[in-house]
Amino acid sequence: MSAITDISSMTDQEIIEALLGMAYEKAIEIYSKPLVEGGLNPRHYGSIANPDGYAVVTGT
Repeated sequence: MSAITDISSMTDQEIIEALLGMAYEKAIEIYSKPLVEGGLNPRHYGSIANPDGYAVVTGT
């Protein structure tokens, strides 16, 4: 895992990218790479054009 050694010369965007990279590396140590990739780049989301059912959420 890469470490951030000197942030004084880094821009905010560079710090954000470095931290996201470290989080990604840690995530693929814990979970499979396809699972992490699927979470970062979901393929199946959004609304359904012609839904033929319904759901009711109850409780807390």
